[in-house]
Amino acid sequence: MFGLKIRRALLATAAAILSLPGVAHANVDNANADMSVTPTGSRKFDPDFFTAYAPVTALDMVRRIPGFSIDQGEGRRGFGENAGNVLIDGDRPSTKSDDILTIMSRIPASQVAFISLSEQAGADSETQGQGQVVNVVRKRTAKVNGTYEATIVAGRRYGFQPSLNSSATMRRGDTSYEVNFSSYSERLRGFGPEDFKTGSAALIERRFYNGKGGNDHAALGGAIKTRFGDAKINLNGQLRWSDSFDIRKAEYFNSTGADIGDELLLSNGPIGDLSYELGGDVELSILPKTNTKIVMLYRSADESYDSSIETARIAQPVSLFETRSRNRPIEAVIRMQNDLGGFGRHAVQFGAEVAYNRLDARFGVANSVAGAVTNFPASNVLVEETRFEPFVSDVWTLGPAWKIEAGAIAEFSKLTLSGDSTAERKFTFIKPRAIATWTISPQTTLELRAERQVAQLNFNEFATSVDVTVGNQVDAGNADLVPEKSTTLSALVRHKFLDRGSIQFSGDYQLVSDTQDLVPITVRDARGNITAQFDGTGNIGKGTKWNGELEITLPLDWLTKPIGFAGVEARYVGHYHGSRVTDPVTGLNRRVSHRPLWHQQWDVRHDMADLGLVFGASFGVQDANFDYFFNEKRRQQEGTRTTIFVEYSKFKLGTVRFEVTDMAGFRRDRFIYAGTRASGTLGQIVNRERKLDPLLQLSLSGKF
Repeated sequence: MFGLKIRRALLATAAAILSLPGVAHANVDNANADMSVTPTGSRKFDPDFFTAYAPVTALDMVRRIPGFSIDQGEGRRGFGENAGNVLIDGDRPSTKSDDILTIMSRIPASQVAFISLSEQAGADSETQGQGQVVNVVRKRTAKVNGTYEATIVAGRRYGFQPSLNSSATMRRGDTSYEVNFSSYSERLRGFGPEDFKTGSAALIERRFYNGKGGNDHAALGGAIKTRFGDAKINLNGQLRWSDSFDIRKAEYFNSTGADIGDELLLSNGPIGDLSYELGGDVELSILPKTNTKIVMLYRSADESYDSSIETARIAQPVSLFETRSRNRPIEAVIRMQNDLGGFGRHAVQFGAEVAYNRLDARFGVANSVAGAVTNFPASNVLVEETRFEPFVSDVWTLGPAWKIEAGAIAEFSKLTLSGDSTAERKFTFIKPRAIATWTISPQTTLELRAERQVAQLNFNEFATSVDVTVGNQVDAGNADLVPEKSTTLSALVRHKFLDRGSIQFSGDYQLVSDTQDLVPITVRDARGNITAQFDGTGNIGKGTKWNGELEITLPLDWLTKPIGFAGVEARYVGHYHGSRVTDPVTGLNRRVSHRPLWHQQWDVRHDMADLGLVFGASFGVQDANFDYFFNEKRRQQEGTRTTIFVEYSKFKLGTVRFEVTDMAGFRRDRFIYAGTRASGTLGQIVNRERKLDPLLQLSLSGKF
């Protein structure tokens, strides 16, 4: 009831703000003369606009742009379709290993000349399908400059987590050089009970877990940008190392509290794994009024994971269950895009993308009680996909306020599986897209969108894996998996007010085919008899999804200045995710697995620019999510997460931040049926609860 009242109050506030656009013009106390606003939906933010926030990096600055949310462009097939909405010096980085958040965190705020924002369809040829794009433009300087950040997180029973990130950039003439390094270490401690009950909730067994683990990662990367004649050349690369371990002990007790056994879990993965990526692009003009860009990308990785669970129950033989996984994914991409000018109000782009993806997966299981190797379906699989995608788009400027981007991508791909699973399939997809933006006023934008999307395949779903932490749950490889397709209709309205405030509401409706979810995978012998049944990722037919999002950034100077202080800002983000599919086990309608119905985030901060101090707090909560296995329904609930922080930016070495986080608790309830879920008869209930102590974080970040 309390949450409902808050949502109603926020909606009422949003309606009042939208109905009073004059407020945005009346309050000019905080107006920034260096920020230009045009009726064509473009804005320019000079560094002075961000001074009150004492930013250290370009990421700090972009996060303070009113009404802008960073989109990293994940989840679709192809390099071109995964373009985000942030550019660096007018270019999209030719990398997949580095996300745009990391790239911006390496750019010192002092090296940002300005940031431009475009809020119209076809905002930039580098970002297909984006109606809102930010371009971070850096200063041209011969000095060496860079950023650094050192952080340590600790808790009484949590462990500790140190990390270090640094980068340095040097420019000489038309050539710039960048080198970056990052490292991350974590030592964890976990504890909590797990109760095993009958279908009527009578306690059978209780297990107390106590464990420790660790993760270590390090990465070294670099980039070179230069010109060769009229051609612009960018090259980048990264080498990454990863290692981890997990040791977990458990004591078993029966319903009366008597000790009946113990368990030891050992897992390692990744195990000294190395991955690398090489990428680059060349931009030049081959034909008159034509700009051509060629992008090349290659990456490879080793992914290893070993585990063992030893169980010793009183008066029973000791059992040892062991797994070993060795995967090697490879990806190569070549993309050419051509931008044509001289067509009046039309800007045409065409080109093609060729991609090759490969996964060599090796998996084995051994059970010492049976004394023999246990074979699972799709244990050793080689997955290969070749994809060719020609594309064309046209950005039509109807006038100062209206802009339309229309285009289509045709995909021709071939997927083959060999090894324990064999299959060969060819796909042809046509993916049209239309986006229209109406700049109603310099403060208000409406965006309408219709598009056909094809989801990216996770090649790991073709191979078998086992989760030893959840009762040796088998995720069986599925040779019949195909990409999920959806047709989406969406609308978005964005309004800015009070110079630094904004409100945005968006909604979409999706018609989905070949919905990806959990499906039963049956193993049969040569005579067709069922020998085993597992769960795996598969397609369950048609479905629908609908989403809504409300985002409000509200400066409170108009309220707090009369009582003597300024610089207070509140922010709210709320998401709603509805869905409906037909369950392959029961035949009834339900939600899509692992899709929380809603989540909400509240943030408030007080910037005291004169003193170099910032105080703030955040509060996040989300609904439970459900997974639907063939014989089990699983509910997982993350608790409320609250963070309080203080920053001081006038320290000689940089900005110091101290943060206290009350970690969200975790609860997992497993409802295991006698037979399949269609039987409706519960055979067992398993409840797992985890509580964490508050975490303390101290960080130092700076620029040079």
